[in-house]
Amino acid sequence: MEIIEEIIKFSIGGLTITGIIVYLGKLILTKSSDMLIENYRNQLAISKAEHQNQLEILKTEHQIRFSKLHSERGEIIKEIYQDFYDLEQKLENMTTLFQGPEWKIDKKRDDEATEMYRQTCDRLERNRIYFTEELCSQLASALEQYNNIIRQMLKAKNHAKYDSDGSGRRFPEGQGSMDLWKDAEEKTKNEIMNLRLELANVFRGLIGV
Repeated sequence: MEIIEEIIKFSIGGLTITGIIVYLGKLILTKSSDMLIENYRNQLAISKAEHQNQLEILKTEHQIRFSKLHSERGEIIKEIYQDFYDLEQKLENMTTLFQGPEWKIDKKRDDEATEMYRQTCDRLERNRIYFTEELCSQLASALEQYNNIIRQMLKAKNHAKYDSDGSGRRFPEGQGSMDLWKDAEEKTKNEIMNLRLELANVFRGLIGV
């Protein structure tokens, strides 16, 4: 009987120890799993934060580039508009009727207007990438109208040579030098100015004014 009792006590003790070991094993596994899960969550949080930070950096860089591009474009628009205004002033100086008889041979006004026209064309060509093709065509068309005034005044001066030689020659289109001159002045005061004001409205839209 004593042997049986000892065996029973040993078995119970063994079972108790086994139970403790199993319990401790489960506890360790649970804690390990919890630590792994928590570590995974922390890694995800860190990764998410880093990704969000990278997005913010890219967003800031994009805003800086866009702001710089907008600023550059605004400066170019300002310069081109100023060129159109200066060219208009040159045309007014070239076509004004308040000139003496030397207007027929005075090349200074012609040269200044022609040079301003070339400068404006050159600036537009160098900065086409800042504008749509449609707007570039609109600006080029406007410049052509400015150039037409220059050509008309040169034509008027050419006709004036025959007006003053006493030949009484009239050209096929029936316009003498004074007719061409007065027409050029009228167009400059009205059509050319209105054209510039139309472009001003387009430019305001581009810079958000």
